[in-house]
Amino acid sequence: MTHMIQQARELLARGRVQDALQLIDGPITRYLRMLGSGTDTFRRRNHGGYRFNGTWSVLLRPHGHHSNHYHGQGWISSACYIDLPASLGRRDGEGWIKFGEPVMPTRPPLPAEYFVKPEPGLLVLFPSWMWHGTVPFSGAPDAARLTVAFDIVPG
Repeated sequence: MTHMIQQARELLARGRVQDALQLIDGPITRYLRMLGSGTDTFRRRNHGGYRFNGTWSVLLRPHGHHSNHYHGQGWISSACYIDLPASLGRRDGEGWIKFGEPVMPTRPPLPAEYFVKPEPGLLVLFPSWMWHGTVPFSGAPDAARLTVAFDIVPG
């Protein structure tokens, strides 16, 4: 995994996001196989193939975060962690990705239901319709959290 992360860093430093994404075709294909087919709204679209429908990289500095949101143009969304500050996750899930908490206030409140701790090389795949965001993190001013993210649609 360390070799893959180093390759991804080098590709991203040269602005080659698409080439970096080719490094994770295997995990995406295995995820689709694991999902299988079904009659529910999510799995009935799974025919084993996919295509990217948007790719980007995100660099967050301390106290940065992603507001809760969902991806209306995707089928499966992602977060692939490339670089993480040493302080990440030491307190109260700082910098973790959270799922299930909508951006608007609700009654009763709907807090996040699931959290994932980022690790270098970890690829998180989830339905694009899921609300997700990140918990702000602290750290030195030069600390950074670099992720590559994408949405895929059936292909």
